Amino acid sequence: MATVVVVDDEESIAWVVAYWLRKAGHTPIVAATGAAALLAAGAHPDLILLDLGLPDLPGAEVLRRLKAQPETARIPVVIVSGQPDAAALVADSGARAVAAILRKPVLFPELCAVLVAVLDTPADWAEPPGPPLRGQIIYRLVTEGSNALVRQVCLRLEADRRPDWGTPPAALPDWAALARLARREGLLSTTEGTLLAAELAGQGAAR
Repeated sequence: MATVVVVDDEESIAWVVAYWLRKAGHTPIVAATGAAALLAAGAHPDLILLDLGLPDLPGAEVLRRLKAQPETARIPVVIVSGQPDAAALVADSGARAVAAILRKPVLFPELCAVLVAVLDTPADWAEPPGPPLRGQIIYRLVTEGSNALVRQVCLRLEADRRPDWGTPPAALPDWAALARLARREGLLSTTEGTLLAAELAGQGAAR
């Protein structure tokens, strides 16, 4: 399966996450500091779960350094943080610096759904092809939405990309429903939600 670096200075959280990753078939590497995270990244893991509150370096600085080095820039990073302004803290790390942001506490099904989507298409899943509106809005949803919304968006992206995927698309909210949820969370205007739902519905029909 995948090698996942779990960066968190709270030992109890890190080892619980590592336990569930092992149960899911992944190989976790626990790093309690920013320096340890950068060192672990040098081994080219498949994904990094990054907390922002680290004892030696701010998580946003770890992210900036990861994205500044060609050998680690393409490793997908999922922020897992209790800080409410996580999206703002990583905003200056470059466009598409993170694949998603999850807020503590995180349920393992939420984390697992995001990992599946990110690991399956790590290079470009958060910036799917199409007009800029689509990529920009979806990226906003996965970095600013609630954990439940992030999970559903990731599952929907994965189901659309892989029609033969295990979770039947019919069991997931369609893009119109996701746009309504995003408007309810204050992430989209009514116009943006309508445009996103219409555009993605049209692309789904074309497939």
